[in-house]
Amino acid sequence: MHIALPSHAGHWLFGTDRRQRAWLRRTLVAAGIYLLAAVVQWWSAEVGLAQPALAHALILCLAPGLFGFYLVIRSGLSQRLADPALTLPQMVFAIGVMAAAYVINPPVRGMLLMLVALVLMFAAFTLSPKASRMLGWLAVMVFGIVMLTTGWLAPQVFDPSVERIHFVFAAVVLPVVSLLAGDLSAMRSRLKLQKAELQAALARIHKLATRDDLTGLVNRRHMEELAALEQRRAQRSGQQPCLCLVDIDHFKRINDLHGHAAGDEVLRLFARHAVASLRETDVLARWGGEEFLVLLPDTPPDEARVGFDRLRRLLARDEAWGDQVALRVSFSAGLTQWQAGEALRDALARADHALYAAKSAGRDCLVER
Repeated sequence: MHIALPSHAGHWLFGTDRRQRAWLRRTLVAAGIYLLAAVVQWWSAEVGLAQPALAHALILCLAPGLFGFYLVIRSGLSQRLADPALTLPQMVFAIGVMAAAYVINPPVRGMLLMLVALVLMFAAFTLSPKASRMLGWLAVMVFGIVMLTTGWLAPQVFDPSVERIHFVFAAVVLPVVSLLAGDLSAMRSRLKLQKAELQAALARIHKLATRDDLTGLVNRRHMEELAALEQRRAQRSGQQPCLCLVDIDHFKRINDLHGHAAGDEVLRLFARHAVASLRETDVLARWGGEEFLVLLPDTPPDEARVGFDRLRRLLARDEAWGDQVALRVSFSAGLTQWQAGEALRDALARADHALYAAKSAGRDCLVER
């Protein structure tokens, strides 16, 4: 119970979606900073460093940062937005709050400029380099206006010479920080793009390694791997699969009369109709040339015949061939049940003998052995 509790609490607090959890963690870090700021404002009001009314008003203004952003992200409402992490709204909000704190709590205003620099680093997580730079200049503009106004209206509290130093600090440091955050953001975007390209390349390599180029079906090598996995699964479950070798009848005649391009089209159409006729759990592979192998998990031979009868009826209809009715073909099949502990080559040899018997019987039929 004690081990499971943190996991349940984490799911309750952050959810289960990986991206949402990352957004909420960053949001709660920001909320912790707002909480610290609220405590500082309350303490400043208590010891007389800030006017209580203004300090309490600022604490109320911190509420969206403490609770609002978290609730919007955790509820999933932000998923509809272009920036579901609400990074830009949170950063603009933080800059506004710290600008207000700069006015309300003069003794700690120098520290607030460092916090602004810290806030700008959050741009590296989701914002574009351009948005990061714009945010840095927004911070400079906001604090420049605040410093100019306070130095003019309350010079006895906000010494203009000190405000000029603060402004130089803000005008130099904040754009540099935002530039660095933008560079980190650009690096993150490049890495993300490279990762996506790598995953796409691996997917293409996997497809090339496991799929037949012409038909898109599982190729022979991958079928052997899947068959080995199915045999181990069948040994555990005690339910044996069936194997069926399928051969297109008189395929050489198609190539001789209509050309190899027509033969390729026959293979593609046959593969498409076979996939549609068989069950989703059945695995259809191009075994070689015009020969196909079907693996039917947990299937007794009498049930295995159903899909092949359905395919035979489909191929007999004109609409199955569209404007290629002249290419219509039938098929012969050899079906066998793969016995527990039997080598694949032995089961295939039995299916091949059944296929030969089907051809000897006049083709366009299925023979079981």
